[in-house]
Amino acid sequence: MNEWKNYHKAIGVIFIGTGIIFYPTPIPGTTILIILGFVWLIGKKRTLNFLHEVLNKKIFNFLKVKSIIKKL
Repeated sequence: MNEWKNYHKAIGVIFIGTGIIFYPTPIPGTTILIILGFVWLIGKKRTLNFLHEVLNKKIFNFLKVKSIIKKL
């Protein structure tokens, strides 16, 4: 099972990297790639806690980040 952790980390880093590279371009969905990369890299619960700390509570609730991450 430990070998799958390495693949999850690699896929998460690839998603985050491609999201950052394509962020200035007009391609839609780059922010979702970054969030998806965090979910693959550190998990759903830790991603929710991280985004809750980084974003203001009003912004976190307005963007409905919790429901978006639960759907992933």
